[in-house]
Amino acid sequence: DETQQDRLAHVLYNLLECVRISAVLLTPFMPETCAKIFAQIGADDSQCTWESAGVWGALSDQAPVSKGENLFPRIDAAKELEELAALEEAAKAEAAAKAEPKYITIDDFAKVKFVTAKVLSCEAVKKSKKLLRFTLDCGEGQPRQILSGIHEYYEPEDLIGKTVVACVNLAPRKMMGLESNGMLISAVKEGAEGHEELHLLMLDDKVPAGCTLG
Repeated sequence: DETQQDRLAHVLYNLLECVRISAVLLTPFMPETCAKIFAQIGADDSQCTWESAGVWGALSDQAPVSKGENLFPRIDAAKELEELAALEEAAKAEAAAKAEPKYITIDDFAKVKFVTAKVLSCEAVKKSKKLLRFTLDCGEGQPRQILSGIHEYYEPEDLIGKTVVACVNLAPRKMMGLESNGMLISAVKEGAEGHEELHLLMLDDKVPAGCTLG
């Protein structure tokens, strides 16, 4: 009868108003879902504000209610567990792959050209705390310039005349506006308190420049 219909309408309105206030409070955590809730219950912008959560009856009793998509679909537990198991297996496989040694072939090694080099001159690069500028005799008939960030470990004057090892087929790169044509080989390890120790690889001075290492 009409009395029951009025009571039902009152109950449904109260439910919608509870939904509106709950959606306002949940908006910081589920903004997209709450926006869909507001649209389905017909709440306008003024009824979605934080302040409106403290006002009961803000939702119009003439608000158009519409049926939308299922906002919280039922979870297929078996499917979710299967996907989680698959992700776990993938993570284990990835961890195992990282733990395996990464081998290269002799052809890969042959691509890198190491030669002995005599240090003709060495100087600190201006405005750089790390870079040293080396001029090297690599047995090529003309000097080669290589920049190396080892000033923390060596003073330039102590390296002049030394025999070092250089990789000479790296692509040139610019550092502090200067071109570096290769890389000097060093031995590096972690020392006390996590401080890195570096030792420039030096050979007997009797070894001539331009010898290939391999």
